[in-house]
Amino acid sequence: MAELNEKQILDKLFKAGEDDSIPKRKVTIERIGLSFLMSGLREGKIEQLERRFTTTTKIRGREETHLDEKRFNRAIVAEATLAIGDNPNVRFNHPELLRKYKASGPEAVVKKVLLAGEIAQLADVVLDLSGYYDTAKEDEEIKNSLPNED
Repeated sequence: MAELNEKQILDKLFKAGEDDSIPKRKVTIERIGLSFLMSGLREGKIEQLERRFTTTTKIRGREETHLDEKRFNRAIVAEATLAIGDNPNVRFNHPELLRKYKASGPEAVVKKVLLAGEIAQLADVVLDLSGYYDTAKEDEEIKNSLPNED
């Protein structure tokens, strides 16, 4: 990779902060016959959802936390769905879906429409797009320049 100057580095960092730089992927749920355009989520949004679905209890003076993964997965699927069936006007918060399923919010619609495994698959896609399953690429030059530990 060619060496970058300061302006090029800053430009790349500025671009990474823009919403259009967030990865997206279309996933088709065969059972339903519809595609779902999923987006990665920024760390702040994932942290907010984790806090919302984490409970803390005190047991013998120790605090223990528990993340309700099922509810968390439904929330990230609802949050990260940009379009259903290639239509950006149809998302899990669509008024007709909320009304039909008598749902209090988009997470309840996700629970009514999708099977447990489908929710887990879409949540995995969102986490992957959010960089959770990526591994940082090491530059060979730097890795190989480290002294051997004998």
